[in-house]
Amino acid sequence: MGWNTYHQIVTELSPDDWLYDDFMTYVVTSKEKVSFDKIRFTNECPVELVKRLREENGKDVWICGGANLVQQLMREDLIDVYYLTVIPTILGSGIRLFDSISHEIKLRLQKTQTYNGMIDLIYTKR
Repeated sequence: MGWNTYHQIVTELSPDDWLYDDFMTYVVTSKEKVSFDKIRFTNECPVELVKRLREENGKDVWICGGANLVQQLMREDLIDVYYLTVIPTILGSGIRLFDSISHEIKLRLQKTQTYNGMIDLIYTKR
């Protein structure tokens, strides 16, 4: 995840408990932070980080938030499954998730789920 996503989680969404304790978390940031237990801060290029993690033993790599981070991985075609959540809020402005992608990415809808007025959409690449 990117720094902004991490910061929002620890200051607003879940300041008392780390939501992703079952995972090793990599926070991509240029800030100098000390890593600990299940959270690693890194300034490594996200594309190189994901490629390196894919070569290691373990489970899949999951990207959580950060439009800039997602866009870099999309440009290099490194995302196999897209989990998108539609939240019923109309924003007047913001960061576009699918900005600056030079090629079409064809997807196939695999599953939908609704809860609390939100819709999760799960897509795989075709």
